[in-house]
Amino acid sequence: MKISDMSNEELIAYCQNSIERRNFILFEDEVFAQISPEQARLLADRYASDTLMMLPRYEIEFFEWLRQEDEPIWLDLWGDESVEPYLVGMYFLPRLIELNGRGFPICDLMDNDNFYFTVAQMQDDEGKATIEVARNKFENHEQLTIAQLLALEISLSPIDIWHFAYKHSIKLADAKKAVAELVDDHALVHITKAELLARFIDV
Repeated sequence: MKISDMSNEELIAYCQNSIERRNFILFEDEVFAQISPEQARLLADRYASDTLMMLPRYEIEFFEWLRQEDEPIWLDLWGDESVEPYLVGMYFLPRLIELNGRGFPICDLMDNDNFYFTVAQMQDDEGKATIEVARNKFENHEQLTIAQLLALEISLSPIDIWHFAYKHSIKLADAKKAVAELVDDHALVHITKAELLARFIDV
């Protein structure tokens, strides 16, 4: 039976079985790939308060890449040796099934600068103009600069610089230069502290 054909009761039973076996929910790859947005919200509501889930395989692959490319960020997120890495709250499930390259949001770093951006951080005039130029170039199949591509991604949905670089096969240094360019052009506000960034975040 496909997961999409499961009743709500059968889906919850699947999760309960995983919890009993592992003390967290582990979705098999084929199951995770078939979870609908409605099912994800159902499970998030059911388990959000006290249940962890293992990140899907594609996101674990991303974080293994991050470990190689920017280990201080990986350690900031997963360096607590008393906790198994890649376990996150079930309330992240609806976001994780959005297969748009954003994945688990890196937005609450404590020991490093955050590079997480929302459209609310795009400055009114310059930010809107940058996004408009990027959209026009994209629609006309013209080459975008990295800064324009980043602005376009931010306009679609919040994203951190590490997922952005991974998604587009861009060097992290070049992605961060694009942030600096948007900031210098007064198109983007870069908020590095997690406690200040929190008011822009809805995950």
